Amino acid sequence: MIIKSIIFFSIVLNAFGVSSASNKFDNALRKQEFGDSLAAQAISPSYYLPELVDTPSVSRSAKIPNIYADRYMLADLESGEVLLKHNSNLRVPIASTTKIMTAVVVLENYNLDDIAEISERAAYQPGADAFLRVGEEIDVKNLLYCMLIKSGNDAALALAEQLDPDSPDSVDRFVEIMNTTAIRLKMNDTQYKDPAGLDTSGYSSAQDLFTITKYALNFKLFKDIVSTPKYIVTNTEGTISHPLDNSNRLVGEYNYMGALGVKTGYMPESGHCLVGAAERDGHTLIAIILKTYADTAPASADEARKLLDWGWANTIWR
Repeated sequence: MIIKSIIFFSIVLNAFGVSSASNKFDNALRKQEFGDSLAAQAISPSYYLPELVDTPSVSRSAKIPNIYADRYMLADLESGEVLLKHNSNLRVPIASTTKIMTAVVVLENYNLDDIAEISERAAYQPGADAFLRVGEEIDVKNLLYCMLIKSGNDAALALAEQLDPDSPDSVDRFVEIMNTTAIRLKMNDTQYKDPAGLDTSGYSSAQDLFTITKYALNFKLFKDIVSTPKYIVTNTEGTISHPLDNSNRLVGEYNYMGALGVKTGYMPESGHCLVGAAERDGHTLIAIILKTYADTAPASADEARKLLDWGWANTIWR
């Protein structure tokens, strides 16, 4: 505490142009606390001072937009400040937005160069797929592309099986890690049942989806993948190609300015869902749309775009 006070006083002296006095304080501090031999390693003031984050606020003249979804939320990534929300803590099925957590578990626990052999169970998963073939060998990194860009349920299961390829319990253990990670991140309204989001007894909330998305965007590879409009994955032998078009219209068809993508989702029970992120002028907004009123494929992207547009137009960062 004493050291912090002295450092702060030194900063004040510098600010008022009393640099010689400031230097004396700095030198005395280094000698007393670290010794001459460690002077070069003396802790700089920036080590102690917290990183300053701009605090966003919504303009008083802002009118709440018409968002046609049962649950939604708009928040600032850096500060975590919620700018707009509706039913954001309700527990609901979240379909393929589940795969955000699946990607996090892989990125924290896997070697990206490891090779997975696609099982029959993985290849024949229902719903969205990347058209993976039984016996095909693909590395973990490319499976992430298949899962996050094309929303491949086959890729999600293949990744879960890769946790322990020789164990019949690999997928169950993978889901346990998903839920343990949710607890660690204080996602109190989340319970995962499978790596793809096909089991509708699993649930989460808009607030928890913001939490996992904020965490996932710390991984450069995750950020790179979800913001990629198109990609081609090939198997390890180079004999099979899988063209991938991003299911997130914000980075594909709409080419939304600053779009970072993230993840789409759809099940009859969950409706059309989307976690969408965009970055402008050093700030990132995350829009979560759960169960749009319109039962059409573009509906979630339309509502997310509307939320993001409202955020950019009405948010002030200070």
